[in-house]
Amino acid sequence: MTDRILYQFPISHYCEKTRWQLDHKGLDYQIRNLLPGPHRLRTRLMARIDTLPILRDDRRTVGDSTKIAYYLEKYYPQRSLLPAAPDQRARVIELEQQFDRLGVDVRRWLYGQIIDRPEVMQAMLNPYGLPGVVQSVLTPLTREGVRRLYRIEPKAVMRSEQRLEEGLQLLEQILAKGKGDYLVGDQLTLADVAAASLLAPLLSPAGTPWDIIDENSHPPALQVQLQKLRERPAGQWVMARYAGDR
Repeated sequence: MTDRILYQFPISHYCEKTRWQLDHKGLDYQIRNLLPGPHRLRTRLMARIDTLPILRDDRRTVGDSTKIAYYLEKYYPQRSLLPAAPDQRARVIELEQQFDRLGVDVRRWLYGQIIDRPEVMQAMLNPYGLPGVVQSVLTPLTREGVRRLYRIEPKAVMRSEQRLEEGLQLLEQILAKGKGDYLVGDQLTLADVAAASLLAPLLSPAGTPWDIIDENSHPPALQVQLQKLRERPAGQWVMARYAGDR
């Protein structure tokens, strides 16, 4: 049994970023799903943070998906996601940071559209196998906690939509200038993993935690918006990375 444990929320795209890297490197790990809200008691004790993912690797504990990424590159360099060439390496680090920040706006905008859908709270709470009466009590509490924590409010959601469009345009500009499937060089890097995983909730690739809602039941305007995203180069690239590299 491995001593490597990933503490996570299954539905978190930041946790998906770490899962992708671990899987890419072929590292064995166990999953521990922490209940939203009470998770803070554990995360503060383990890593002095309020967020997930947290990776416990034998006696080492690392919190935050970006810190985990560079920890894994340092201690498990096989199938590296950082190029050896200094200029490419610097570019990957720059893009990883940009798309990592964009993940906040992806989350806020998407929750702004679907936070009241029952499937969203089911996806958050079903993995824990809670008794029905407990889950029914926690559902509204969790929804309001998410709303407050991620600032799911009209003005903030609108700003996140603007930043999201800027991020999609950045991705498409990089792709237009490139010569292949990847953002830097000719193989998968941490920049690709960050961009694809943090945008994935908008595309709901099959088999991911976000493949939970029948989009035909969305309001017509949102259906159109998501379909346009799928058809544009950024959306097609995310789906291609999931199909080819995940």
